[in-house]
Amino acid sequence: MTVIWLNGTIGSGKTAVGRAVAALLPQARFVDGDDLGGPAGLLNRERWRMAVDALLRLVRCRWPARLVVAYPLAAADARRLRAACACRVLLVVNLATPLPIVLRGRGGRVLSAGERRRVREMFSEGYHRRRFADMTLTNALPPVSRIARVIARRAMRGAFPSPARRS
Repeated sequence: MTVIWLNGTIGSGKTAVGRAVAALLPQARFVDGDDLGGPAGLLNRERWRMAVDALLRLVRCRWPARLVVAYPLAAADARRLRAACACRVLLVVNLATPLPIVLRGRGGRVLSAGERRRVREMFSEGYHRRRFADMTLTNALPPVSRIARVIARRAMRGAFPSPARRS
Protein backbone atom coordinates (compact mmCIF):
# COMPACT_ATOMS: atom_id res chain seq x y z
CA MET A 1 0.00 0.00 0.00
CA THR A 2 1.44 3.34 -1.08
CA VAL A 3 0.63 6.97 -0.35
CA ILE A 4 1.99 9.58 -2.74
CA TRP A 5 1.57 13.07 -1.27
CA LEU A 6 2.15 16.01 -3.62
CA ASN A 7 3.21 19.11 -1.73
CA GLY A 8 3.65 22.63 -3.02
CA THR A 9 2.20 26.09 -3.15
CA ILE A 10 -1.15 27.10 -4.53
CA GLY A 11 -0.91 26.86 -8.33
CA SER A 12 2.16 24.59 -8.38
CA GLY A 13 0.31 21.90 -10.33
CA LYS A 14 -0.45 19.45 -7.51
CA THR A 15 -3.94 18.60 -8.78
CA ALA A 16 -3.00 18.19 -12.46
CA VAL A 17 0.08 16.11 -11.63
CA GLY A 18 -1.84 14.07 -9.02
CA ARG A 19 -4.57 13.14 -11.48
CA ALA A 20 -1.95 12.16 -14.05
CA VAL A 21 -0.01 10.05 -11.51
CA ALA A 22 -3.17 8.23 -10.39
CA ALA A 23 -4.05 7.49 -14.02
CA LEU A 24 -0.65 5.82 -14.49
CA LEU A 25 -0.79 3.59 -11.42
CA PRO A 26 -2.97 0.49 -11.09
CA GLN A 27 -5.52 0.59 -8.26
CA ALA A 28 -4.82 4.26 -7.52
CA ARG A 29 -7.24 6.86 -6.22
CA PHE A 30 -6.63 10.60 -6.47
CA VAL A 31 -7.82 12.98 -3.73
CA ASP A 32 -7.56 16.76 -3.84
CA GLY A 33 -7.35 18.06 -0.29
CA ASP A 34 -9.01 21.31 -1.37
CA ASP A 35 -12.26 19.35 -1.67
CA LEU A 36 -12.13 18.39 2.02
CA GLY A 37 -11.54 21.77 3.67
CA GLY A 38 -15.00 22.48 5.02
CA PRO A 39 -17.28 25.46 4.42
CA ALA A 40 -15.85 28.61 2.89
CA GLY A 41 -17.08 30.72 5.83
CA LEU A 42 -14.52 29.22 8.22
CA LEU A 43 -11.12 30.75 8.86
CA ASN A 44 -8.47 29.43 6.48
CA ARG A 45 -6.45 27.82 9.27
CA GLU A 46 -9.53 25.87 10.38
CA ARG A 47 -10.33 24.78 6.82
CA TRP A 48 -6.71 23.67 6.33
CA ARG A 49 -6.81 21.63 9.56
CA MET A 50 -10.08 20.02 8.53
CA ALA A 51 -8.65 19.06 5.14
CA VAL A 52 -5.52 17.50 6.63
CA ASP A 53 -7.56 15.62 9.25
CA ALA A 54 -9.84 14.21 6.51
CA LEU A 55 -6.84 13.24 4.36
CA LEU A 56 -5.16 11.47 7.26
CA ARG A 57 -8.33 9.47 7.86
CA LEU A 58 -8.17 8.35 4.21
CA VAL A 59 -4.50 7.43 4.58
CA ARG A 60 -5.32 5.16 7.51
CA CYS A 61 -7.82 3.15 5.40
CA ARG A 62 -6.64 -0.06 3.79
CA TRP A 63 -8.14 0.90 0.43
CA PRO A 64 -7.03 1.85 -2.17
CA ALA A 65 -3.73 0.13 -2.85
CA ARG A 66 -2.33 3.49 -3.95
CA LEU A 67 -3.56 6.85 -2.74
CA VAL A 68 -2.38 10.02 -4.51
CA VAL A 69 -2.98 13.19 -2.49
CA ALA A 70 -2.60 16.80 -3.61
CA TYR A 71 -2.37 19.20 -0.68
CA PRO A 72 0.23 21.52 0.89
CA LEU A 73 1.92 19.91 3.85
CA ALA A 74 3.29 21.70 6.91
CA ALA A 75 6.06 20.13 9.01
CA ALA A 76 3.74 19.28 11.92
CA ASP A 77 1.31 17.61 9.54
CA ALA A 78 4.17 15.65 7.94
CA ARG A 79 4.87 14.05 11.32
CA ARG A 80 1.18 13.14 11.64
CA LEU A 81 1.26 11.75 8.09
CA ARG A 82 4.25 9.52 8.86
CA ALA A 83 2.43 8.14 11.90
CA ALA A 84 -0.71 7.51 9.84
CA CYS A 85 1.36 5.67 7.22
CA ALA A 86 2.69 3.08 9.65
CA CYS A 87 1.33 0.26 7.46
CA ARG A 88 1.89 2.00 4.15
CA VAL A 89 4.78 3.20 2.04
CA LEU A 90 4.96 6.99 1.85
CA LEU A 91 6.40 9.12 -0.94
CA VAL A 92 6.26 12.89 -0.39
CA VAL A 93 7.01 14.98 -3.47
CA ASN A 94 7.63 18.73 -3.49
CA LEU A 95 6.48 20.43 -6.67
CA ALA A 96 8.85 23.38 -6.89
CA THR A 97 7.24 25.47 -9.59
CA PRO A 98 9.06 28.82 -9.90
CA LEU A 99 7.20 31.76 -8.36
CA PRO A 100 6.82 33.76 -11.61
CA ILE A 101 5.20 30.76 -13.32
CA VAL A 102 2.80 30.18 -10.42
CA LEU A 103 1.82 33.86 -10.26
CA ARG A 104 1.25 33.96 -14.02
CA GLY A 105 -1.31 31.16 -13.70
CA ARG A 106 -1.31 27.71 -15.23
CA GLY A 107 -3.77 25.55 -17.08
CA GLY A 108 -6.28 28.36 -17.42
CA ARG A 109 -6.36 29.06 -13.69
CA VAL A 110 -6.37 32.73 -12.77
CA LEU A 111 -5.28 33.38 -9.19
CA SER A 112 -7.26 35.83 -7.11
CA ALA A 113 -5.45 38.63 -5.27
CA GLY A 114 -5.78 36.63 -2.04
CA GLU A 115 -4.34 33.51 -3.67
CA ARG A 116 -1.45 35.50 -5.10
CA ARG A 117 -0.73 36.87 -1.61
CA ARG A 118 -0.92 33.36 -0.12
CA VAL A 119 1.40 31.97 -2.82
CA ARG A 120 4.04 34.51 -1.83
CA GLU A 121 3.57 33.56 1.84
CA MET A 122 3.86 29.87 0.99
CA PHE A 123 7.11 30.50 -0.88
CA SER A 124 8.50 32.38 2.10
CA GLU A 125 7.39 29.48 4.34
CA GLY A 126 9.21 26.99 2.07
CA TYR A 127 6.31 24.88 0.81
CA HIS A 128 8.18 24.29 -2.46
CA ARG A 129 11.26 22.82 -0.74
CA ARG A 130 10.16 20.94 2.37
CA ARG A 131 13.08 19.03 3.88
CA PHE A 132 10.90 16.08 4.87
CA ALA A 133 10.07 15.32 1.22
CA ASP A 134 11.57 12.34 -0.57
CA MET A 135 12.04 14.24 -3.79
CA THR A 136 11.69 17.74 -5.20
CA LEU A 137 10.76 18.25 -8.83
CA THR A 138 10.71 21.50 -10.74
CA ASN A 139 7.29 21.54 -12.34
CA ALA A 140 7.92 24.45 -14.69
CA LEU A 141 7.33 23.17 -18.20
CA PRO A 142 4.49 21.20 -19.76
CA PRO A 143 3.50 18.50 -20.19
CA VAL A 144 2.19 17.37 -16.82
CA SER A 145 2.60 13.78 -17.99
CA ARG A 146 6.40 14.12 -17.86
CA ILE A 147 6.43 14.88 -14.11
CA ALA A 148 3.70 12.30 -13.51
CA ARG A 149 5.78 9.57 -15.17
CA VAL A 150 8.81 10.41 -12.98
CA ILE A 151 6.70 10.15 -9.81
CA ALA A 152 4.88 6.98 -10.93
CA ARG A 153 8.16 5.24 -11.80
CA ARG A 154 9.61 6.14 -8.42
CA ALA A 155 6.47 4.91 -6.63
CA MET A 156 6.47 1.62 -8.56
CA ARG A 157 10.16 1.10 -7.83
CA GLY A 158 9.70 1.85 -4.16
CA ALA A 159 13.05 3.63 -4.19
CA PHE A 160 12.54 5.81 -1.17
CA PRO A 161 13.11 5.33 2.56
CA SER A 162 10.47 4.02 4.90
CA PRO A 163 8.65 6.66 7.00
CA ALA A 164 10.57 5.60 10.12
CA ARG A 165 13.94 6.42 8.51
CA ARG A 166 13.14 9.99 7.47
CA SER A 167 14.12 12.97 9.62
